[in-house]
Amino acid sequence: MLRNEFEEILITETPYYQRMNKIYRDSINFKRYLEVLKKVSNNDPVLKYFDDKEGREIVFLGRKIFALQEEFVANYLKFLKDESLISKWDEFFERYSNTIFDIYKRFTQLDPFKIFIFEIVNRKLLRDILTKEIASRGVEEKVYISERIGMVVNQLFNYIRRSLTRNVMVQDRLISDSYERIPLYPKTTRAELTKLLAKPIFKKGLPEPLFSGILKNLMNTSYNEGLQRIVDEIKMLGKAFSREKIMELLNARFVFPDENGMLKVMTAIQSTAQGVYEETKKKIMVIEKQIEELEQRMEQISKELSNDLMNEVRNFSTEDALEVHIKKLKRNLISLGYDIRRFRIELQEYQKQEGEIEGLLKLKITDFAKFIAKNEWDPYLLFLVGERNTIEDETLQNLIKEVASEVKGNKEYTNLLNEFRITGFLRESYNTTEIMKRFDIIIKEIFEPFLKTLLLEELIDYYPKVGGALSMENIRFVAEEALQGKVSVVEKEIKTVPLIDVKPKLNVSRYKNLVTVLTYDIRGSTFMGTKLQNAEKENEIRNLFQETMLTVIEKFGGLPIKDTGDGGIILFANNNFDIKNQKTKIPVPGSVLNAVRCGLEMVKESINFVQENIEHYKDWFKEAEDRKIDFEGVTYATLPPVYQSIFQIGVGIASGEYPKEVYLDRNAFGELDLTGMLVRESNFYSKIKSREKSTVICDDATIFNLLLNVDKFSFLSDTGVKLTAESMDIEQELEFWINQKISRRGFILDLYRIFISKMGEEIYHPGSLKILLGVSDIAIEETGEIKDGKGGRGKFLFELSYEVPK
Repeated sequence: MLRNEFEEILITETPYYQRMNKIYRDSINFKRYLEVLKKVSNNDPVLKYFDDKEGREIVFLGRKIFALQEEFVANYLKFLKDESLISKWDEFFERYSNTIFDIYKRFTQLDPFKIFIFEIVNRKLLRDILTKEIASRGVEEKVYISERIGMVVNQLFNYIRRSLTRNVMVQDRLISDSYERIPLYPKTTRAELTKLLAKPIFKKGLPEPLFSGILKNLMNTSYNEGLQRIVDEIKMLGKAFSREKIMELLNARFVFPDENGMLKVMTAIQSTAQGVYEETKKKIMVIEKQIEELEQRMEQISKELSNDLMNEVRNFSTEDALEVHIKKLKRNLISLGYDIRRFRIELQEYQKQEGEIEGLLKLKITDFAKFIAKNEWDPYLLFLVGERNTIEDETLQNLIKEVASEVKGNKEYTNLLNEFRITGFLRESYNTTEIMKRFDIIIKEIFEPFLKTLLLEELIDYYPKVGGALSMENIRFVAEEALQGKVSVVEKEIKTVPLIDVKPKLNVSRYKNLVTVLTYDIRGSTFMGTKLQNAEKENEIRNLFQETMLTVIEKFGGLPIKDTGDGGIILFANNNFDIKNQKTKIPVPGSVLNAVRCGLEMVKESINFVQENIEHYKDWFKEAEDRKIDFEGVTYATLPPVYQSIFQIGVGIASGEYPKEVYLDRNAFGELDLTGMLVRESNFYSKIKSREKSTVICDDATIFNLLLNVDKFSFLSDTGVKLTAESMDIEQELEFWINQKISRRGFILDLYRIFISKMGEEIYHPGSLKILLGVSDIAIEETGEIKDGKGGRGKFLFELSYEVPK
């Protein structure tokens, strides 16, 4: 497996990719409508193609076919307005049909599923174009246009399909049972649909007001199929329980529970909520106590350090020694401040969760119905798939009489109703048996085919959209999916790079929860010692610098483990506070991002340290031999490289699993100490030098963890880091994002503006670790661990920066 191949698999597992997939493939509606379509079409075989799909099938249409379909609608509308233009229409249609046929043939290549997809997506496109073009026209004109253009479209696609599939078995019954039975109606509301369908309903033997009245009376309000699975999933949520998750579960399936069903849902929700609520309350109490203890500790430390500071002033020796004490006081207070802030943020999150759960526990059974989103056509779909309600004869008789009174000014409707009239003793009635028979025919021959077309179009989406701009994120998603061969691209040739099928599936999730070791190395410590030739001063200056570094480390929640003399070893875990306060020695994963941000901030502060202390250089290095520089008025940029490098640092970051790759315990001296591969590896990374700058180097596990936990990331590529949408059309944007991914040399964490670039040269560890760079072949175990060609432990290295790497 190549390096990029593994990254591609991991990218598809990231929350950012999963979120885009959910939004742009509309996975929730896709699942629920596929379920309904299977039911109303008796599990038509063609729908098996969608079983392994995560969401809508996406088709990217080239400029040619998009413009061609717009031209088709525009020309046909002109022809309908003036049918004397028949020769011009015929001339256009011949050219149009030949072009469509050629595009159709090249795209489908006799693939049965592609033939099906191409037709549905083109019908959807034509419907959208027609909707836009006739939006302002009256109902009668819309009906006329829909009927005429529908016949042409049906004949065209029927001919193309038959021509292409002479030697191929294509499942087209669903198309025949839907599109070919009705006109090409524009997108519309339910209210307008009944007006558009008034004429065909009348032809089937009922006045539209009577049909609509019966339909309203028979409309279902509940559908319980699949409800038990939802109830079971709610019970299994555990810590993932939330209002948002409940709504997602209820809306992922086509289910509208009745009162008994809603009671089951409510019971499951509130039972699960109660357990989570009790755990949340306990957690809130623990955090509140920790904050209280920290505030007490803050007062105690302030007094102790203030006394130390006063003693230092009384026994004043050097300014640097006093500065170290001041920095120590500042660092301790900052450390406490950040600990308190972290706990307060955590407390707010739990309090928010507590309030949300309290709200759920107080809801009544009728309130839970609001959790289920109803789309425009759901009531009609409910009518198709649910158990048919009945309407009592007396109710129906009264309804007919109301309609008769309502339409008495309409001669056609009145005459039609009179056909059902039965003269009886003392009162007249209507033949309700015949009326319901015709009602069922209308449902079967008009409404059901129309709803099937809507359901089919919910399974497939196309780009670009008619009259609508796309977000940059939307185009990026389509581009990445197209690159993997997950988007059907019409007209445009894209060299796809499909994900390799790894069996068994890689355990990418192993990278999601890791602990981190950060080691930093002060680059110029030896040079400084040589120049100073004064151990006491060297110690004071180093301590001053270390206090600066420790302030940053405390800010990001790091736990200092060891002062190495010319650097330090730091542990990042999600429970560093508890470890620091001797409540546990077992690190909890979840602080990798803090380690990365800490490393970059340490580099920034090391530069600031030099800038802030240049004025002291003349005192620090006044005894240095061969001093040929006057430090007065010097800035960091003009400082000679050897003096800049004194406080440059190398930061190495390695992440892994506890206790397999790192272990925390007390050493023989009773101090906390770290052992394991991560310590050795992070130390090695900290030694990787650059002549002109400090460096932050991390391993692949660190980067993979970031990608699996951040809300958003993009690709670092030579094609650029920004996209100006206004300067590109959609095809150019598509190519931009495809090139971004193909030519990537790293990643960008957008929210933090952190640039991650792959290292560009091979490095070999003196021991067993091999650093894998470039596109070397690698082996991935089922656990997700990376191995080199000989089965040894392998790693890829990345450099981190706040600036775009050159």
